[in-house]
Amino acid sequence: MIKNQSYSINNQLLNHDLLSSYISRFWDEVFSPLILKGADKHLMIMVKVSFNQPKIDYAYRTLGFLRSVNHSEKELFTDYLSERLAYLNESYTSNPLDKINFSYIEKDGLAPEDSRKLLQDLTDTKLTFHNFNNMELPISMIPSDYGIIITKPALYETFTRYIVSNNKKLFQIDISLDGLINNVTILGLSDLKWTDTNLPGGFGFKREIGKSTKYFLDGVNVLNKQMLPAKAFKRQSTDRKVGGAIVTLDIETINDNGKLIPYLICAYNGSDYITSYAQTKPSQVQQELFSNFIKQLLSNSFSNDKNITVYAHNLSGFDGIYLMKQLLPFGKVTPLLLNGKLMSINLKTTSGKKSYI
Repeated sequence: MIKNQSYSINNQLLNHDLLSSYISRFWDEVFSPLILKGADKHLMIMVKVSFNQPKIDYAYRTLGFLRSVNHSEKELFTDYLSERLAYLNESYTSNPLDKINFSYIEKDGLAPEDSRKLLQDLTDTKLTFHNFNNMELPISMIPSDYGIIITKPALYETFTRYIVSNNKKLFQIDISLDGLINNVTILGLSDLKWTDTNLPGGFGFKREIGKSTKYFLDGVNVLNKQMLPAKAFKRQSTDRKVGGAIVTLDIETINDNGKLIPYLICAYNGSDYITSYAQTKPSQVQQELFSNFIKQLLSNSFSNDKNITVYAHNLSGFDGIYLMKQLLPFGKVTPLLLNGKLMSINLKTTSGKKSYI
């Protein structure tokens, strides 16, 4: 993801010393903290400046092309941008600056060797392309970069239309009146269409083509998003087991010489409750405690429904352990386990009444 770090310049003129100071600040505040985390990282960096002069055509102007830079190459990067100044027009150095902006992308590992040529021919502004369905498409929003404009630009209510010829391809480029959006169509049998949109702040543009969205920064494809095929959601059949009465259950215990012993069981169905309480020492009356509770739970006075769904407070813990043993005399017990944990218990009584815990 593209990130931005901006610094106010306070109406100063651009020179080597000023540039060097803000590169050092960016290194200290952004680049160095990444390295201190212990992972090898490099950044892809592009630097832009903005002016506070209303006569300047664009809010931001690019100072240097997008470059891959290792943390150890601060001086090399500084020299690269300083040398760039010699190739730029004097508006960069004669007009006071408002801000300097570092657009950057974090990358794992060290920068590859083939990207180390920071001081290659600085006048090289060769147009770059990307491949889509075996077609080379220009990474640009400028009509003349597509080829030769063969018709006079036609002005419509909301856009200006250009027809551009390039070899055997014919492009129709409709540019919104604010210049922020291009709708491009390759005329002919393919009828391929896409939309290019300037990103906020002039930091490149995005291309929505087919089911993909591609982000470009200084002629480099820095991010891709793609809509992947997925199966439609299917309507699930109703779980008929979940129905009837809904009951909550909890078991209270005491510590008897380091052993947890149940002494109270409670259940609530939304309007009524039942309890089973140990009248004597709990460890001596466990069967009576649970038997009394289960009989109340299954009684018609507590639930007239044939099916009962019971939610236990700690079924996968000790509640389930106690219940499993005590439910066996009342019918067929079927537990459900997941990764060794008890998830539910199905009790089908001899009378046909079912309980799901």
